[in-house]
Amino acid sequence: MSDTLFKIKQVVSLILFIAMLSLMGMITSRPVMILAYAGFFMLVIAIMYLLMRKRQHHFELIQSSSQLLNKIVGGVLLALALVAPLLVAFRTSVINLPDSLSSVVALGVVAGASIAFLALLFAALYMINVKGKELSQRIIGYVLFVIAAALPGILMSRVDSTTSGIGSVYYVAMAVLILAFNGIGFLSHQD
Repeated sequence: MSDTLFKIKQVVSLILFIAMLSLMGMITSRPVMILAYAGFFMLVIAIMYLLMRKRQHHFELIQSSSQLLNKIVGGVLLALALVAPLLVAFRTSVINLPDSLSSVVALGVVAGASIAFLALLFAALYMINVKGKELSQRIIGYVLFVIAAALPGILMSRVDSTTSGIGSVYYVAMAVLILAFNGIGFLSHQD
């Protein structure tokens, strides 16, 4: 009975996860995009499920995954993680950049904030998971994680302090985070 309950929880969690991610479609101001985002994320999750299922061999010692393919997929995901905030900032009405900023300065601020966000998160994970044998290292990692989590909201509050503006930037940050972690996972995958 507990195995069935566990599988039901997994399915419900997956449905809620896709529903939350599909709400990013609201940032385009077209309700039909919610369905498009839901379809996109269902497709991505289905592909990831098939790749993981193909790779999951508990008793086999031979794996047939290609290192080159892993590096290409990882690189593409990392590139998407860095480009996604720029696309949202300049192609949608989610982030209303001040008119006083030139497009070059705005591009630098958005790109720099994205790189700083990812660098803080990866540094936090490194301090917690790799260097985390000592309590002081783990504490530094958690502090970096809190700073990284606060960074999008702090930067957005300087431009648009409404709830929808700050909430939208966190949806973008979540998409960046998912893309970046999957990209790093593919790049650091070892056979």
